[in-house]
Amino acid sequence: MNNFFFKIKNKIKLTDILNTLDVTEENFLNVNKNINQNIENIFIDDFVSFTNLKKNKLSFYTNKKDYLKNVLSGICIVEKINLHLLNDEVVKIPYKNPKKGFSTILEKYFGKSHFKNKRYSIHPLAFIHKTAKIGNNVYVGPYSFIDEGVVIEDNTYISERVSISYNCKIGKECFLGVGSVIECTIINDKVIISSNTVVGKSGFGFIPNKTKTQLTPHIGGVFIGEGTNIGAGCTIDRGLIDDTQIGKYVMIDNQVHIGHNSKIDDFCILAGQVGLSGSVVLKKNVTIGGDVSIKDNVTIGEDSVIAGASKVFNNFPKGSYIGGSPAQDIKAWKRMIAAQRLDLKKRKNNLNDS
Repeated sequence: MNNFFFKIKNKIKLTDILNTLDVTEENFLNVNKNINQNIENIFIDDFVSFTNLKKNKLSFYTNKKDYLKNVLSGICIVEKINLHLLNDEVVKIPYKNPKKGFSTILEKYFGKSHFKNKRYSIHPLAFIHKTAKIGNNVYVGPYSFIDEGVVIEDNTYISERVSISYNCKIGKECFLGVGSVIECTIINDKVIISSNTVVGKSGFGFIPNKTKTQLTPHIGGVFIGEGTNIGAGCTIDRGLIDDTQIGKYVMIDNQVHIGHNSKIDDFCILAGQVGLSGSVVLKKNVTIGGDVSIKDNVTIGEDSVIAGASKVFNNFPKGSYIGGSPAQDIKAWKRMIAAQRLDLKKRKNNLNDS
């Protein structure tokens, strides 16, 4: 943990960690029979990566390949099947998914840290239209602009220099980062939008004309479902006629572009620099690696995975594992690459023989 930016104000009790992870004292002591002190007296003063684990530090362990017996102390969240891999002096917290458990702990002590140092209020340098409806415990930062008819529900945090345009609705417990722009958009509860992201601007729709090409007015909107997280520097276009739709608990990395009329279903994951053209459809649980481009009007089936840097031009069914440029079934793509390498090797050998 970078102690310059993040601080633990008071030592954290081990028993608090166990309670957060719903690990009983009995289960804990069953895997730590060599502890010779009252666990009420064990504290945590830092969060670290596993290789930096030391006394009174907390980490997690998931790498089944490395024994790493050189880690001699500290407190570690670990699966039961991997308990034997760790040094006997390491205090072990048994948990089914260690990485998820560690994330839960970080969320408890550092989640929503953007709220902690601000009291809920309207900054005097914010502009809020008289018809806007602001809920309870809402913070609006300086130089933010809240337009006519906007609704902001309870416990939402609007950073400085945010623009929310006519009739937009922001749900409960949302966070809008510095410089974000929201237009023609309805945002459900617990949505996080990071700095300098633009949602709901007009998309790139036009009819080519040799003498005067111009953008077609976009009369759709954007809908964002509960719990979705949108990174910094993203652009999400509103629909041309129908809405652009993003489902619940979608995870969108920094610098992602989503074209007009696209529909992203629940629990999808989009890594950085993904670009979706207009009217792309992602069914539930689609995972997309970084630097992937998807052509307009393409549909990707539920539970599919697209490897990084792929260029997708065709529809793919449920459960596809996709890669390459042009993208195809990943196994077929790997066979093609292997064949190309073999062919290249043969050519070099033939040149050498001649």
